[in-house]
Amino acid sequence: MDLFNLTKKEKEFLTNFFGQEISLSPLEISEKEIEKFFKLGFDLHFLPKIEVSEDKDFPGWKEKPKRNFFNLIKKKRLPQSASFLLGKWVFIERRKKPAKNFWWISKDDIWVIVLKKFKIDFKKYCQKIDRQQYEDDFLLPILKDNNFSSRFSLSWQEIEEIIRPEVAKFLNFPLDKVRLPRFIEWNFLGNAFYPYWGKTSTWEWFFDRLSTGECLTGGANSLSALSWDPPDYWSTILGFRILVEI
Repeated sequence: MDLFNLTKKEKEFLTNFFGQEISLSPLEISEKEIEKFFKLGFDLHFLPKIEVSEDKDFPGWKEKPKRNFFNLIKKKRLPQSASFLLGKWVFIERRKKPAKNFWWISKDDIWVIVLKKFKIDFKKYCQKIDRQQYEDDFLLPILKDNNFSSRFSLSWQEIEEIIRPEVAKFLNFPLDKVRLPRFIEWNFLGNAFYPYWGKTSTWEWFFDRLSTGECLTGGANSLSALSWDPPDYWSTILGFRILVEI
């Protein structure tokens, strides 16, 4: 692997994407470690320290966040930092999220609520469904060890408390460096490198949380689609991907 050419190409791409000179931080990781992540389905990218505000227009950014994202910031339901990229190198899973091929069932469905009153946990049944799989999923062994058959029907809380620590351990990275992407990161990376993330009708969890506790979700048929749900919410069409800060 030629790290010099990798960083050179990244710098050239980002400069063209943003229409301004982009400086990259030194890449402090071994080639062996990079190869390990590549084999697991991650790519390496730099997130320049740039604010994506509603009035800014970058040449490569074709599908910017919608007004509802910026309104959350204006109303201080999200911090101002939610619109900033961090100026860091990251590994991001490049893999495709699957199309919806199962019924849309969620925590809020009336019959899920009724069954729960009879001590029938339909959520556990949904977590056993394996019809929707992310492409070449390195997480499957970790998911199955925790009685999940795919990345779907997991709450943000379950990902945070169960899956994230297991992934950090597997990757041999500090827990605070392993997380879900923030929405602005996901939107940028999708625009820049992975437009196919927005081509399927399933959703993904993001790391951002509102001041009222809900967590951001998005990505259904669009790179700009955005919603938010409580951390204990789950759905058969709501999955996730992993980002690792370097």
